[in-house]
Amino acid sequence: MLAQPTGDNAIAIVTDDTSIRNIGVIVLICTFGILGTWGYLAPIDSAALAPGFVTVKSHRKTVQHLDGGIVSEILAKDGELVKEGDVLIKLDTTETKAQVEIFRGQFITLSAQVARLTAERDHKDHVVYPEALADINDIHIREARQSEDQVFLSRKNAHEGEISVLKQRISQIDSQIKGLQGQRASKTQLVASYGEEVRDLKELLAEGFADRQRLRDIERNHALVTGEVASLTAEIAGNEIQQGETKLQILQLEKARQEEVAAKLSETQAQLYDVTQRLLATTDKVTRTEIRAPSDGRVLGLSVHNVGSVITPGHPILDIVPQTEELIIDAQVSPMDIDRVSIGLLAEVRFSAFKQVLTPKMQGKVINLSADRITDERTGNSYYQAQVELTPDSYQKLGNIELVPGMPAEVLISTGERTVFEYLVQPITNAFARAFIED
Repeated sequence: MLAQPTGDNAIAIVTDDTSIRNIGVIVLICTFGILGTWGYLAPIDSAALAPGFVTVKSHRKTVQHLDGGIVSEILAKDGELVKEGDVLIKLDTTETKAQVEIFRGQFITLSAQVARLTAERDHKDHVVYPEALADINDIHIREARQSEDQVFLSRKNAHEGEISVLKQRISQIDSQIKGLQGQRASKTQLVASYGEEVRDLKELLAEGFADRQRLRDIERNHALVTGEVASLTAEIAGNEIQQGETKLQILQLEKARQEEVAAKLSETQAQLYDVTQRLLATTDKVTRTEIRAPSDGRVLGLSVHNVGSVITPGHPILDIVPQTEELIIDAQVSPMDIDRVSIGLLAEVRFSAFKQVLTPKMQGKVINLSADRITDERTGNSYYQAQVELTPDSYQKLGNIELVPGMPAEVLISTGERTVFEYLVQPITNAFARAFIED
């Protein structure tokens, strides 16, 4: 058995244990006090972690086609560097060129008709064709001009023939009028002669030197000739009416022709305008069968891989990612952190595609922040998009390392400072705040 301490030895042991406990308590109090003070007063950096990816500041350019069509040749490959204006894809032009030829034929025909109708309206001796129909070596143009020349001459001769017939009738009537006027003048003189003879006979009869029967014969002849003069006057008036009617027919014929030509010219010009617009649109469509690069860059996301494939109108075909433009990081900020993130905050960027030991931390700054949350339709996750621009010094740190659009990145956006105490207590205060909200 162990000997029990007694007397002074026991008192010394108790005193030592008490001192040790006191020292331990003091040490604990000091430790917690120091830690508490540090946690309450010492600031630590606060940051919002946001995943993101590298993109071009002006965004990639999506190539689409307005009309669509059948692929006849694919000249571009995914990842290939191209220059602005390079042909990427060719579409089949068979149907489009056939439409161009149809509209061109209609354009030539209608242009020739407009030229011919204009010549008819302006009473020209021949048709004057526009510059568009100057190439007579073109068989379509030559045939159209020959056809309209024949129509012009035929219509001109027919019209002039009708006018000529009417003018001949006027000339004949005029001759008849002149003949009748001559007869009337002769008869009028005869009437005057008979009148004088009647007066003379009446004087002689009064003196008893004339025969009454002779007087009656002369009076009868005078009346007969006077009637003939009246008849000739009426006939002359009738011929003059016919002559006036014939002249009116000429005027009406000219007017009807002009109205017909004007109406046909207006209709043909409207048709020509419509065909011209269709021809221009179809010709432009032919030029669009070569899909070209809108800018210098790298081909990305080529969706057409086989000749004969059909491109849907307006459907994205590929993207051109510019290589010479400034790169930025599109970061996805959690809605829980958006209250602490604002434009102008500094950020630290890490690129997970590179080995961390080889890639330095990049410094950047938030230059843009979306006004509302964005929902990813594929994943259903919501986020606010923040654009982070790297500083010039950060590019120098990269050295030979190349940043490529689409590369993943991790962004730490510095949101300020807060103490450890605030960091630890905030979840508790938030929980209490939610707990005391009444339903």
